[in-house]
Amino acid sequence: MIHRSIVNCVVVVVLAVSSATLPASATVEGITTTVTRTLSVSDYRWGGCAVRLADHPSETGLNCSSDWVTFSCTGDHATKSAAARNYDAALMAFALGRSVRVWIDDEKTHNGLCFVNRIDVLSP
Repeated sequence: MIHRSIVNCVVVVVLAVSSATLPASATVEGITTTVTRTLSVSDYRWGGCAVRLADHPSETGLNCSSDWVTFSCTGDHATKSAAARNYDAALMAFALGRSVRVWIDDEKTHNGLCFVNRIDVLSP
C-alpha cells in the first residue's frame, strides 16, 4: 500500500511539474497574400521594419489589430540577421509582384504589429 501511494505521488508530481514548465503555445497562422507597402525606420518603432499585407491577419483568427506586420529587425523577436533576411524576401516579393506565405505570431508584437517568423516567396 505504501509503495502504491509513493508511485501515485510521483506521478502527480511529474504531471504537475511537466505542465507547469510547458510554455503556452502562441497562435501562429500561415496566410497567403501579397505585400502592398513596405516600411523601414531608423529607430525601434514597429520593430524597425514592417510590411502591409493585402489580407488582414485577423481574418484567419489571429489577434492582430493591423494589416501591417513586423519582422523585428531590432532583434527583439528574432536575430537581426534572420529578420533582415525575412524583410529582404518581403521586399523582393513586393518588387516582383509575387505572392507570399507568411507565418504570423500574434503573441509577439511591436507597437501593435504582429510578428512574422517565416516568409515564403511563391512562384507565379
